[in-house]
Order: sequence, then C-alpha cells, then structure tokens
Amino acid sequence: MKTAQIVYILAASAPFLAALILMAFFNFSSGKALVISYLMSVFSALFLWKMDIAGVASASLYGGLKALDLLLIIGGAILLLNALRETGLMAVISSVFQRISPDRRVQALIIGYLFGAFIEGAAGYGTPAAIAAPLLVGLGFPPVAACSVALISNSTPVPFAAAGTPMNSVMMNLEAQLRQNGGSVALMAHQTTMKTVLYLGASGILVPVMVVAVLVLSCSRHRRLASILEMLPFCVFSGLVFIIPYMLLGWFAGPEFCSIAAGAFGMAAAALAARRHFLTPLYVWTFEESEPAEKTASSARCTRSVQPGLQRTARLIGHPDLQRTARLTGHPGLQKTEHLTIRKAFLAWLPYMVIGAALLLTRIPAFGLRKLLSSFAFTIRHVGGNADLDYRFAPLYNPGIFPFFATALGTIFACRRKLTRSATARIFSGTGRQLLKIAVPLVCGMSMVQIMTGSSDNAAGLPGMLTLISQTLVNLFGTAFPMLSPVLGVIGAFVSGSCTVSGILFGPLQYETALALKLSASSILGLQMAGGAIGNMICIHNVVAVSSTAGVTGKEGAIIRKNLLPCAVYTAAVLLVYVLLS
Repeated sequence: MKTAQIVYILAASAPFLAALILMAFFNFSSGKALVISYLMSVFSALFLWKMDIAGVASASLYGGLKALDLLLIIGGAILLLNALRETGLMAVISSVFQRISPDRRVQALIIGYLFGAFIEGAAGYGTPAAIAAPLLVGLGFPPVAACSVALISNSTPVPFAAAGTPMNSVMMNLEAQLRQNGGSVALMAHQTTMKTVLYLGASGILVPVMVVAVLVLSCSRHRRLASILEMLPFCVFSGLVFIIPYMLLGWFAGPEFCSIAAGAFGMAAAALAARRHFLTPLYVWTFEESEPAEKTASSARCTRSVQPGLQRTARLIGHPDLQRTARLTGHPGLQKTEHLTIRKAFLAWLPYMVIGAALLLTRIPAFGLRKLLSSFAFTIRHVGGNADLDYRFAPLYNPGIFPFFATALGTIFACRRKLTRSATARIFSGTGRQLLKIAVPLVCGMSMVQIMTGSSDNAAGLPGMLTLISQTLVNLFGTAFPMLSPVLGVIGAFVSGSCTVSGILFGPLQYETALALKLSASSILGLQMAGGAIGNMICIHNVVAVSSTAGVTGKEGAIIRKNLLPCAVYTAAVLLVYVLLS
C-alpha cells in the first residue's frame, strides 16, 4: 500500500477515530468530541478531497436540517417526561409497582426490564435507566445493583426509542447513499427493522436471566445458584411477553411501535402473572436489611446505606402472608401506596395511553391518517444549491409534535391547578437544557456524515471518504466483516452515550462495506443497531446519569465492571443468531 493511500485512509478515518478516542480516553463530552470530528471532516473535504466550499456548506446545512427532525421528537418526549414528574404523575406510576410483588427479583424484571422498555419506547435517550434506577432504590434496592439492573435492561428496546427515532435517524442519514444506489429509505427501514428485532429478540431471552443473576450475585452471599435457577420460569415468561410482540411489531408495523407497545403489553402481562403468583418462586427473595422481621437461614443478605432525608413508609401488598410496612428510599414526594386508587393510576398512565393510541392510528396505513398527515409538508429544494439534496418536513407527522408535544401540553393544562409558575417554568427550562446537550452532538454528527457521504463529488479524483474506508475494511476483514459490525455499534454507543449517534457515525460505513462485500445491507445495519443497543449497558453517559440519580456518584467504574460480561454475552448471542440465520 502506497504512502499516499495510507494518508488518505487515515484522513478519511480520522473523524471517527477522533470521536472514539476523545470520548473514551480523554473524557470529552460527545458534543465537544463531535465538534472536533466535524471540523476534521471539513478540513479533509476541503484540502485533501478538494471539495468546493459550497458543497461542504450544503452538506452541513442538510445535516443540520435532518437533525432538526430528531430534536423535535426528542424534545417532545423529554417535555412529557418532565411534565409527568412535576405534576406528580410519575410518582403515582412508581407507587403502582409497589403493590405487585414483594420478591425483589420480580420487581427488578417488571420495573427495570419491562417498565424500562416502555419508557424507552416513549422517551428514550437515557431516561428509562434514569427513572428505573431511583424507583428500584425507592423500593429498597442497593443503589449500585439498581443501576446495573436498569442499564442491563435498557438494551433490547433501544433501537426503537422515542417512537423509533434511532432507527429512523440512521435511515434519514443514509438517504443520499440509498438514492445513489437506487434504494428506498422506507424499504431499507422496514428490512433493517425486521433484522434488528430478529437479532435482538431471538437472543434477548437472555436479558431477564442476566438481570436476575447480576442482582442475586451482587446482593446475596447465600443460596445464590438456587435464587437464580428458581426464577428461570418467570424470567423466560417475562422475556417472551415482551419479545414476541416486539418481533411481530417489527415485522408488520414498523419501528415506531416495537418498544412502546411491546413494553406496555409485557409489563401488564408480567404484573398480572406476578400478582397471581404464576411461575413465581415459592421462596420470596428479599434484602435482609430491608425486612429484618422476615429473616431466615436462607435469606438473601445485602448491606446497603439508606440515603438520609429520603425515608418514608409505604404499604407493600404481595403474598397474603407477607403484607408488611417497609422502610423505603426514593424520589421525594413519592406518596404512600395505600392512598393509591384505580382512578389515580388510570390518570397517571393516561398520557402514555394517548401516545400509544395516537402512534397506532397515525402510523398504520390502513387507518388512512398516515397519508393525510404526511401530505402536509414543507419542502426545501436543492439545499445550499446542491441539486441532489432536497429536505422535506411534515410537522403533523413528526411524533415529537404530535403526539408527544401535544400530549405534554395537554397534561400540563389538565394539571394546571397542581402546578405553580416555578414548576411550569422548570418543565420547559429543564427540557431546553436537556435539548441543548443533545443538539450539538446530533447536528455535528449528522453534518459530518453528510460531508463524508458527499465527498465522492470531489476534484481530487478520489473515492468518497466512506467508500475508501469500506474498501480498506473489505481488504482487511473480507467476508468476516459481519463479526465486527455489532462491535462497532457497541463501541459507538459506549463512547457517545447513544445508539442514535452510534448509528449516525457507523451506519453509512456499514452500508458501504456491505455493498462492497455483496452482503445484505439490512443484515449489516441490523447488526450495527443491535450493537448500538447493547452498548447502552456500559455507555459512559448513561452510567454517569444513572449513578447520579441513584445517589452513588463515584461508583461508575463498579457499575461498568458489573455490566461488561452481560454486554459481551449479549453481543456474542446476537452474532450467533446472525450466523445461524445466514
């Protein structure tokens, strides 16, 4: 390989490598790292690929416009979540879970795995683990174990967060490449969704087992193996009631529904089963310090510290002979569960019911609303003077505006008597601050990829940056490249904190390499999305956010170490499914 060729390969790879190295080894935020990566891509495009300034500017502008679609979705989801917190409805939702079962393993699955999946489908972007971990701590879970459980659980549903935003963002980012190869965004999104739910779903039955295993091994010194094995029937049941609708929705309905609808169904089914003691162990596994009156020789034992100022008494209703009052820690303002009524529970869940119904009515073509809502659109033709770039925005079809933003405003209006001016201001200001943190890496990441995609039109006579990288990978790995695909996804999520950003970074590269190797592009992209989802278990940003909400700042290393093995096992299982189906 000639020296000049090596220089061009390094220059093409530099934006990706810089993002990974800066975030992984120098603790740069994804915003700072991707600003630098974007500037590096601009430098390479102008001085090595000799693109004209207008071409670079139009690609950057197009990437920013594409990011706007995603920011609206994220903003609507975050606004609703903040509204639920400030109105106290999220506290009501949390108290519902306290009545289901006294077994901590069952609580971990229903709250961490299934409720987390539902929140991921509705909001995404780290919110499920940040909500589930404090809820578990509020029920008496040791904080580090609660964080691990919440993060391991937050994997399978991730590609379809916030009504399918990660999947749709990758597809939007690939639009130019698909158009160049005669492909369709809608068709590729459908095919990739089918492959993603297949890879993550078929191997995802392991996730509930890993959740229980990590919890027991972290918190018990006695009866460890028995405490894991006796939960296998309920673990399998919990996995199936989520995975079966998850896969069916991915095959037949699209990326918007996979996580939110499957999470809701699975949560309801598992909660009902737990209340009726279906497949739950006869032995009730609890934390020794939380229930001192119920100690036995074989009790689970765990030492934990109770956060001062956050104690209160709540009634836990479980097995008839195990009703008792326990000391719990958690979010301030969490009400006693004996005050919970069916009406309160219904009203608390109503916003999410509205969102689920609205997505169902507006995304399935048979209802007729999808075509109507998407027909009202604004189009910017030839963005920045580039004849190949047209931007189309359909505001009524953007789920951030409808139903998320509309539902959030409706919730605020309905609960206006409970909200002070300062609380209302916190809802909007908090949403704005969260969006600003997400906006910079998202805009820079999408703009960078658009520049790299458009670099095939250059005056230096070089192949495009992504094409050059994919050709190099083909030469290095050959047909073994699929074994690398999910690993790239995991690495991207680990350093960027987002399956969406991981897909934006590596999706175009995976697509180009799949074409070069004559592999199924949807299969390779499915592996990328699966890896990006699994990487959420250990991604730096999520770990920091969860540990801070659970009150164990400084324990991030311990959490990552606990989750490394589940992350590796899930990745290996995904690759095994791919090999068996290839």
